[in-house]
Amino acid sequence: MIEERENFFVLTGCSGAGKSTIIEALRARGFLCLDEPGRKIVEEQLLCGGSATPWQDLRKFGELLFSRYVRLFEQVTDRIQPVFFDRALPEVITISRFLNHPVPERHLMAVKEHRYARKVFITPPWPEIFKTDRERRHSFEDALAEYRLTPEIYREFGYQLIEVPKAPVPERADFILGQVRTPGIGR
Repeated sequence: MIEERENFFVLTGCSGAGKSTIIEALRARGFLCLDEPGRKIVEEQLLCGGSATPWQDLRKFGELLFSRYVRLFEQVTDRIQPVFFDRALPEVITISRFLNHPVPERHLMAVKEHRYARKVFITPPWPEIFKTDRERRHSFEDALAEYRLTPEIYREFGYQLIEVPKAPVPERADFILGQVRTPGIGR
């Protein structure tokens, strides 16, 4: 069964391009925002000595990510107010394609059935702010390689990408909210 949530807005894009910071700015303005589950998975794997991290077993990491994205989508019950997601379910397709593996049918079906707002906000690569940390160990070049697949995947599933300008965080949040509050934004 297809579930369309026109108030579920996705913020995707290049790793290290400010998505989580924008999400925090939106949260500070009172919006419901869901953090990127990938960071939480990595944190948990590091804590328990697991191997489902992007640098150890990207496929296993992708499976955990898949289940978290589905759960996040289904647990939010608000159908009116804007809800912002730091990345979303189509990202699991990106992982399979990045690995040159067949996309599991259950992943394809979930992406087709769990529909976010048509407008998806994408942060372009921004090397000047890219940083590695405990959970983000890949290089900027690795981030670019994965990022190149992201727009293609979202477009393939019928989403319209809107590039978030490189600007101070409050301006980036204002830009997104200006797009969200546009009449007729849904499908």
